[in-house]
Amino acid sequence: MITKIASIARKQIVPLSLLVLLGGAGVTWLSVALVQPQTALAYTARVDVSLTSQTDETYENFLRRGEAVARAAAQRSFDGDILVTEVAITIVGEHNGEIAPVLLLSVSRQDWKNRPDAQYWATYFSTSKLLLNFEPPIPPPQATPDTSVAPSEPPLQPQAVPGIPPRLSPTPNSSP
Repeated sequence: MITKIASIARKQIVPLSLLVLLGGAGVTWLSVALVQPQTALAYTARVDVSLTSQTDETYENFLRRGEAVARAAAQRSFDGDILVTEVAITIVGEHNGEIAPVLLLSVSRQDWKNRPDAQYWATYFSTSKLLLNFEPPIPPPQATPDTSVAPSEPPLQPQAVPGIPPRLSPTPNSSP
């Protein structure tokens, strides 16, 4: 039994050159992975903000408040995470129980750095004012009665036809 183990130990199972090649490749890969920094993955931050109207607030004031909130959310997103390369802020408005998107602020970090203006980068939803009932709906046109007076024509009278005696309408009988 000892002789069998000794004979197996003397035989090369894996050639030495293959072992050196694989070992060298592994050491090279490990050293590169340790020295080279990880690749940063950039991404877009998406934020949805709900904004409720205040009592007697006009749509224009509501929209200005929405822009201010979007501006603050964009700045906060860029300041809070250096990997964020773009933000998409959606302002959803609520007025008298109605809910609708008001604006979308979508901008890259570089563009925001050059021009941090929410009005410039925002996309406004044109139907929001109507959907949120800030302006009363346009009533459908109502049918107006015709007040013009049509010329009155005399009632038609039976015409006498020549050669035919006129027909007399019966008169009530007077009984004696």
